[in-house]
Parts: sequence; structure tokens; C-alpha cells
Amino acid sequence: MAGSTRSLKVAIFHFGFFYSGGGEKLVLEEMRGLRLLGHDVTCFSPYVDREVCFPGISEMREIRTLLPPPPRWLPFRHALWVILCCLAIPLMAGRFRSFDVFFAANQPAPWFAFVLGKLLGKPYVIYLAQPLRLLHPRRIDVEEGLRITDGDQRFVQFLTRIAGWLIDRADKISVRNAAIVLTNGEHVSRWIREVYGIQDEVCPAGCHPIDRAGLSLAGRWCGTVQVNGFRIPKPYVLLTNRHAPQKRFEYALWALKTIQGQAPDLSMVITGQETGYTKELRYLVDGLRLGDKVRFVGLVSEEALASLYKEAALYVYPAPEEDFGMGIVEAMAAGTPVVAWNNGGPKQTVLDGETGFLVAPNDVNRFAERMLALGTDRGLGERMGIAAHRRAVDLFGYAAHNAHLESTLVRAVAANEGRRDLRQYGTHQARTRAVDGPRAAGDGSLAPTETACLPQAGAPTEASPG
Repeated sequence: MAGSTRSLKVAIFHFGFFYSGGGEKLVLEEMRGLRLLGHDVTCFSPYVDREVCFPGISEMREIRTLLPPPPRWLPFRHALWVILCCLAIPLMAGRFRSFDVFFAANQPAPWFAFVLGKLLGKPYVIYLAQPLRLLHPRRIDVEEGLRITDGDQRFVQFLTRIAGWLIDRADKISVRNAAIVLTNGEHVSRWIREVYGIQDEVCPAGCHPIDRAGLSLAGRWCGTVQVNGFRIPKPYVLLTNRHAPQKRFEYALWALKTIQGQAPDLSMVITGQETGYTKELRYLVDGLRLGDKVRFVGLVSEEALASLYKEAALYVYPAPEEDFGMGIVEAMAAGTPVVAWNNGGPKQTVLDGETGFLVAPNDVNRFAERMLALGTDRGLGERMGIAAHRRAVDLFGYAAHNAHLESTLVRAVAANEGRRDLRQYGTHQARTRAVDGPRAAGDGSLAPTETACLPQAGAPTEASPG
């Protein structure tokens, strides 16, 4: 009925929840945010391991699996279950009849949404943090090998070799037929447009900026922080990321070794679920004689992670080919300056010389110099920390991210129903404009924009690639 409000029933699809990564956290935040905006949201995935993927986040308990879980003795069970779900998704259509719209985060989720959307006549929106890695690997993926989890690299290579053409076809069809395609930043946006020949909307991954009054600017230099049984003396460098060879933690360790004599009190804290790569890092730490300066604290709670961000003298992001880098904006949200490579996603999130430093890729000596500056110059660290926090507040808050996501889903449903009046949908009765994600300004920096919240045509279809 015109003028009445309506809560959307949204099904979210995600690749899998078997480690604590930025993509998984983003989906959980989107679940929470859309629910706070008044919508009925359920998340589905081929595989869920609640013990290793953000066990402290309550939404993890509500993730539903598309199929019963595989036996733990099954080799390559994560990859096999993803494939099985891709094949079986048409048989599951009846399970999703009551949903108004599907939201898919990275492949194969767009494939699930495409199949269900076609069978049920429902619209779908997708969110891409990269093109499909199997078919469009970065240089570092080629160097290190693609994998879904530790140990399945050869299986993934075999799958790509025998079925790459079919996967490519399914990938392009599912992306090009989406009502709207969202991307997580300008770097990925340009890549997506090149690969798929479509138009997208940039909706950056988010963070929760702390209150300006709560920034621990002077408190980063003395005292200790306790986490997971470790008592960590300040000042320290923080590194948070998935333990995978593509993340190149060794760059940060080499840089720490380089400045050890000039900053003997500076240590490094590394969080995250340990993998086979962690063993290699521990071996390197021993070889560099940094055993008392580097602490692997494991997977930490969200509260402990927030404390680590807030009390760190600086944050480092040594991954040389990163599509976005959620850890960067999370650090900035806590008022912590960042050192990262001048490549990929960090070029859009970090303002060099203002919110941190961007260094030419692979220049470890320069990386070390920037770490030394922020790890010893309190005034510099405080000035950059304030600027970083301001940038996080202005551009990367989850409130803006989820408002843009809600706007996108509403537009997709309205277009599918042939409607132009959006006031009937949930919180949109009280909001006629939605904040869009940051787009690139002429100087390459990010600037917030607004877009009218109107139904619009989706991306080009497979028959019309644009």
C-alpha cells in the first residue's frame, strides 16, 4: 500500500566462513547494519566453521549452511563443498521463495544469486572485492599459488585447468546480470570494469571510528597492553592480517630488524589465526634474532583488537598487492597512522604524509625509515593519528556503508517491481537521499558524494556486455 513502510527480507550469500578475514567481517557487519535499519536478514554459505571464524561475533551463530557440513576427514572439503553447492543451488530454490532480494559477496555467491534470481524472478545485488582470483590472479597470486585453504593449491590448479572455461562463463553471466554491482574501492572498480565491461558503484569497506575524545594519542608510548595472556610493552608496531604468503609479513619483519638499533624499545605485535605460513614467519623471526621483539598473539577478540589498534604507535600493512585492506581503515578509525605500499587499495585509503606514509613497493629500507619516524617521533605520530581518524570518520564509517547498501537493495527491488516511489521501504520513508561510497576526486584522493535514491537500470547483461 502506498505510503506504508516495508521491511525487506534479504538473503546474503558468502563464499565461506572458515577463517577470520576482512571479507568475513564485512559480511557480518552488513548483517548487523541492515538489521539495525529494520530489515530481515539471513546469511547463507557453503561452509561454516564457527570455532575459527570470528567466534566472538554473535552473528556467526546465525549463519546457515546451504548443505549439511562435510565430514572433517574429507580431503579438500572446503573447495569440494563450494563446488557441490554451485551444482546443487538450482535444487534449493524453494528454500528462498520468501526473500525479496539477494545480496552476494564475491564468487561463487553471485552465481548462487544469479541462479536463484532467474528461477524465482527476484533481483540480486553483488559486492566484489576483486575479480574471480581463479581466472584473474594478481602477480603475487601467480608467485605464491592460489588456494582456498592451506593444502588445496594443487586441487585448485587442477580445477582451473579442466573447468576454467565453464567457470569463466558462469562468472561473467552472474556478474553482468546483477541489478547493481558494488565494489570496495576505486582500485577494484577499475579492475572490475576492465574485466567485466560493466558500470559499478564504489561502496568502501567500513570501520567503527572511536570518539575523538577517546583517542589514546599520548598513551601509546608508555605502559603495557594485555591480550591473550601476553603483556605487551609500548610502543609497538601492529600488524593484523590473514596469515598467508600473499600478505608478505616478512617485509615488516625485515624493516623492524633494520631499525632495531635506532629504536630498541619498539616491538611488533602480530594478530591472526595461525597457518603453515606462520611457521615460516617464526623461523624468520628466530633467524633475525627478533625473538623478544615480535609477539604472535593469535586470534583475538574484537574488544582486544580494538585496544591493540588504539594503543599502537603505528600500523603496518606489508601486503604489496592489496585490493583494499580493511586493517588500514580500522587502524585509522582508532587514530593510528599507517605505513603501507604505494600500490592498490592503500593508495585510496592512506594520504601519504598526512594520515601515514606510502612507500614504493618492495623498498624495505624506506619502509623501515617510515616505521622509525612514526615509532620514535611522538608529535608526528599524534598529528598523523588525528588526521587518520578524521579521514576514517569522513569516509569509511559502517553507518555510511550500510546506508549505501540499503539504498542499493531498495533500488534493486523497486526496479524489479517497476516502482519509483521508495518511501514504502523500511527506513527510506524518512530518508530520500542516500550517501554513496567515496569516488575518486581529480587528484586521486577520495571525496564523499551523494546519489539520489532512485531505481536505476542494472549492469549490462551477458547478451549486452556494454
